[in-house]
Amino acid sequence: MSKSAEQAALRADIEQARGELAETVDALAAKTDVKRRVGEKTEQVRGALTERAHEAKAKAGDAVVVARRNPVPVALGAAAVAALVALLVRLLGR
Repeated sequence: MSKSAEQAALRADIEQARGELAETVDALAAKTDVKRRVGEKTEQVRGALTERAHEAKAKAGDAVVVARRNPVPVALGAAAVAALVALLVRLLGR
């Protein structure tokens, strides 16, 4: 192999190593950027909570519809829950 071919191969290896090093440095910098990572996590949590809130709102709406269609069983269920709570309060209050 000629000297110029060896130099060209060496330069190519150096450029490849520089590229890999740059990618590694960028990855490490991204991992140490705490403020950005906290912001990303905050957005993830906010999105999940918003989705759950919409689901809960829809379920509550469904419960209202069921209660309006069947008021007597719902009232009896509510009375039973209230009686249980009153009983527990009385027993635990002793």
